[in-house]
Amino acid sequence: MAALQPLSIGEIVDRSTSFWRTNWKALFQLLLGFQLAQYILLKTLELFAQRTFPAAANVAAALEFAKTDPSTWLPQLGPVVLGAVVVVMVNALVSQVAGVALTGFVYPRLTSAGTPSVADALRLSAVRLGTTFGMFALSMAWSALASLVFLLPGGATVGGGVWLALEGNRGAGGAVIILGLLLMFGGVVMLVLWFLIRFVLASQVLAVEDPSALACFRRTDQLSSGRVGPGLLGLVKGRLTLLITIIAFILLVVGLVTGLPELVVKGLFGEFNPTRAGASAPQALIVPAQLLQVIAGAAITPLYVVFQVVFYVDMRVRREGLDLELSTKAKAA
Repeated sequence: MAALQPLSIGEIVDRSTSFWRTNWKALFQLLLGFQLAQYILLKTLELFAQRTFPAAANVAAALEFAKTDPSTWLPQLGPVVLGAVVVVMVNALVSQVAGVALTGFVYPRLTSAGTPSVADALRLSAVRLGTTFGMFALSMAWSALASLVFLLPGGATVGGGVWLALEGNRGAGGAVIILGLLLMFGGVVMLVLWFLIRFVLASQVLAVEDPSALACFRRTDQLSSGRVGPGLLGLVKGRLTLLITIIAFILLVVGLVTGLPELVVKGLFGEFNPTRAGASAPQALIVPAQLLQVIAGAAITPLYVVFQVVFYVDMRVRREGLDLELSTKAKAA
């Protein structure tokens, strides 16, 4: 592995992709089980939504249904929204545990501190499970408070639109609801970006430093704040925003390509055709297409965790002299 030193943004991306290419098979083995668990949860939610909110089985039908009186579909939508919240939170926790496992594999190799096996990395994630859950609970609680800031304007607007529709002003109510949904979408984007930056290094701190949950919560804020150089990209949050955008774009392109088979299957069975409101593709064809996405995700998604580890190491080299600390330990050994 190359010597530890402060890295430019280009060097962080290059080192991350180089490490991923060299170790992708082991990283794939590490992540595949976690990805399958997340898929099962999402598939369960999808089937539950189709049973509880039938219009969800067809995009065109759902859009048409949304134009009707809200009192006819809001009661059906409630359980689906609650189920979605639960699944998203469980999936986020699984991702956090997976991040600890992947970091346990990547960090020693990046720093030439060891060559742990896949089994070693999984054992580390099991040992850190309690602290990981505590950190996850703290991050969710803090994010719930932040969501009020980001989502309240859109939520209030949607509520006003629903009230107008229930009062008989369906046209105005529908327009206000659409505006509110757009505001909520923008708020969700901002909330997700804030969350990613605020807790981007949580798995690395948990895997490498073994702190308490509260100490990890504080440490992640410390590592993702401040300045390491001049200009906008000298701000840690500025560097993180750019780097997350680059890696997310790569993952998004791969996700869109691997998602094409599912879209083709649904299109062939008329799920996007507004004149075929009851059309639905058979699960015998949908599931294999979705599993293709799972397998591709297990192969590509570790790139994001590798980036996190490289950024974590870079922050500690710049601020704490991690390179000197590891060099001293190596000489002492």
